[in-house]
Amino acid sequence: MPLEKIIERIEEESSSEIGKIKKETQDRVSEILKEAREKATAISEGILRKASFEAQRRRDHILTLAHLEARRMVLEEKECLIEEAYRKALAKLKRLGKRPYQELMKKMLLKVASSEPGEVILSKEDKERITPSFLRSINKDLRISEEEREISGGFILKREKIEINNSFESLLRSKREELEPHLVRILFEK
Repeated sequence: MPLEKIIERIEEESSSEIGKIKKETQDRVSEILKEAREKATAISEGILRKASFEAQRRRDHILTLAHLEARRMVLEEKECLIEEAYRKALAKLKRLGKRPYQELMKKMLLKVASSEPGEVILSKEDKERITPSFLRSINKDLRISEEEREISGGFILKREKIEINNSFESLLRSKREELEPHLVRILFEK
């Protein structure tokens, strides 16, 4: 065989081989690209799912915190209103006229003063409304103490070393647990 024919045949075979390699390479590149696209889509969808889940979780967390904060604010406001109701009740007791105030004090004293002797400690203001003769009309052994206390009304009964605090503040504080559910219903029921 002549050399030209051999060269021609080698060129044809190599051309055919090159074509095959190109085709296989293009097929492999296409396959790799397809796999890469599928993998990228799967990764992208996973990231989106995870991001969506995380966003929902954060949203739920923020909503929960917002609801808790709103509840806290409502409770604080209710507590302020309850405190205001107690302050107004205390102020109303302080503003009672002399006769209704003495009637209230008489009831309070009769509950704790029986017939035993004792000193009644009052506020400076109450020494004008509660007189020694008023106390003697309730119990002849009661007397007004020289000592004064910073109370808004009511009294402190002192017997020897024992003091019974019947100041308005003390009475309201002790009754608060019992009265608060009723007050809440009055103030906040719809």
